[in-house]
Amino acid sequence: MSGTNRQIREPKFCEALAVLLIIVALIIWGTKGIAVLGIKGLNVDLRLMFFIAWLPAIAVSWYYGHPYQEVEKSAIDTIRSGIQPAVILLVVGGMTSTWIASGTVPTLIYYGLKIVNPRMFLPIVFVLCSVTSLFTGTSWGTIGTVGLAMVGIGMGMDMNIGLVIGAVVSGAYFGDKMSPISDTTVMTSALAGVPVMKHIQHMLWTVVPGYLISFMLFLFLGMKHADVNIDYSTVNATMDAMSANFKLGFVPILPMLVLFYLLFTGKPSIPSILSAGLLAAFVAVLYQGTELGAVLNIMYKGFSMNSGNKFVDTILNRGGFTSMRDFTNVMLGSFGLAGILKGAGILNAVINPICRKVKSTFGATIACAIVEMCALATGSTQSFANIMTGTLVTPLYKQLRLKPENMSRAMEDFGTQGAVLIPWGINALYVAGMYGVEPMVFIPFCFLNMLVPVISLLYGLTGFSMTKYKEGEEIPEGDYPMAS
Repeated sequence: MSGTNRQIREPKFCEALAVLLIIVALIIWGTKGIAVLGIKGLNVDLRLMFFIAWLPAIAVSWYYGHPYQEVEKSAIDTIRSGIQPAVILLVVGGMTSTWIASGTVPTLIYYGLKIVNPRMFLPIVFVLCSVTSLFTGTSWGTIGTVGLAMVGIGMGMDMNIGLVIGAVVSGAYFGDKMSPISDTTVMTSALAGVPVMKHIQHMLWTVVPGYLISFMLFLFLGMKHADVNIDYSTVNATMDAMSANFKLGFVPILPMLVLFYLLFTGKPSIPSILSAGLLAAFVAVLYQGTELGAVLNIMYKGFSMNSGNKFVDTILNRGGFTSMRDFTNVMLGSFGLAGILKGAGILNAVINPICRKVKSTFGATIACAIVEMCALATGSTQSFANIMTGTLVTPLYKQLRLKPENMSRAMEDFGTQGAVLIPWGINALYVAGMYGVEPMVFIPFCFLNMLVPVISLLYGLTGFSMTKYKEGEEIPEGDYPMAS
């Protein structure tokens, strides 16, 4: 019998939910297993598992009568919505490496470390890690470099190690959430169909109050250590390595200023980021003395150096177009899988009954929190949790006529900020392994990570800052691409 003549039938809720759970379990088992249940995984790369999961999804589609050509079209149409953010990630990788070669990142780190003093140590750690993560776009990179240096200094001051790590993590995840060059920020905005800067501006509603409260908590809790002596050896060694290998000053800051001017004035992301990257390349040539061919290769392959300081080398040896290829592969595989499941009617069969029950903004916010935290709790990654949430929950927000920036903000509030609060999750385990402590030593002091989700729930309950489409207003094409 020809596949085109087979009768198409709609899956029932229980059938669709079982299929979805089995495919999710397959991906998790293939990558690392479910740590909390003691199930050993295969340790296969997540990027490959998304593509492998296409096969059972295609088989399910055939079982429900859908011809392959129809399923393939659904997958490609969904992937198409991820092409723009994938390109953004590639140019972000290139810009990051030229920002290092030009001295932009080294200058920020150098002058950030210069302001460290005992009387304001904890709030300075919080702010310094925030700035570093904001301008590098990586929480893990900040935790493993500047954060490591700050923890070493805190240990020399005989401070509560959990409190110092909490300040580092809170600051690092602020930047990972708010940076326009963060991969999770770009991906989350793409899942909801929101421009990156609009996404970031809407997150200010939850982040600013959480940040101010966190700052005051770190200031208050650090006051009793105001009179201790500080060991500047780690700070001085890092600053010496920066100044020995780069010309620092105002000129290297120009690419950063240009980027933020372009983005805040509403210019398109791709040409803005590419322009800031090329400007940094010229600064590297004219100011740092790097050859043009060499810096363009750095833009593609990433920056690499051996300064003799492991902290400096760890944070600076990164970037390049090639550094983002794995992440773009995650987007292709996951978007394609979502498209196949959507084409087979699996997602609609799961989502529609839930949509009929959720009638309030608070209900949609709770649904987002539950999906994000459950996906994180099973031991998977932030990107996987955001993809699952973007696939399953965005129809609720669209149904309630909430603008997509509410959805993208909630995904970051619960997913990005909440990721490190799962003691057995890879984010908490990374921090624990980096500093040689148990997760529960520092999790109680990750104030920003705990406050932002609470504030987000309060906004969902009260409706404050939850922007909606006006009555009769048509939802623009491109908003909520995962719910289309």
